[in-house]
Amino acid sequence: MVLEALEAMGETEALGMKAALESKGDVEFKVCTLGKDVTIKRNMVSINMEKKKEHQRKFTPSVIEPSFGIGRIIYCLFEHCFYQRTGKTDDEQLNVFRFPPLVAPIKCTVFPLVKVEKFDVVAKKISKALTTAGISHIIDITGTSIGKRYARTDEIGVPLAITVDSTTSVTVRDRDSKDQIRVEVDEVALVVKEVTDGQSTWADIMWRYPAHTALATDEEEASET
Repeated sequence: MVLEALEAMGETEALGMKAALESKGDVEFKVCTLGKDVTIKRNMVSINMEKKKEHQRKFTPSVIEPSFGIGRIIYCLFEHCFYQRTGKTDDEQLNVFRFPPLVAPIKCTVFPLVKVEKFDVVAKKISKALTTAGISHIIDITGTSIGKRYARTDEIGVPLAITVDSTTSVTVRDRDSKDQIRVEVDEVALVVKEVTDGQSTWADIMWRYPAHTALATDEEEASET
């Protein structure tokens, strides 16, 4: 308690005690926490005036600007969903955007297996049904090889591809697993909407519809510049 009281002294009081000790050899010092005076002798304390020079470096820290703009969100989505997989050869890498169906800007593509008028008619019928259901899609009747069209739609993150290879049923292909199923023409828009709205997963759909042999194997798929 005495030590704490000595350390708590101001400059004027400390210098007064120093002068008294030098002239008398001791001094009476009141310690409030003890409630009484104590005798401080010259050999008990050392009181000195010192000058200390301190060097300081002042700086203003950088400010973190939180931003919730759409640009940063889209960039993070691109970075998180992008990956590459092996194409026709081990040296060829195909770009894929793994957008979840709910956020993919284009939900599916529609293209005939070959450029035949009867398949074009079915493709346009499916396109109309998708539009009515409010499903964004692309219809491709250019006649490019099926492997290249699959790779092209994978590259822009389209989750499902509808290939018209019959007038009664079509093939629906999943982008990530590359699994394919057979679906009746009149049902395909409902199936796509169910997946892209998040009501069912692709695994759920696979349980309900028969699997189909791939129209293009991994070795046949190739990106197109």
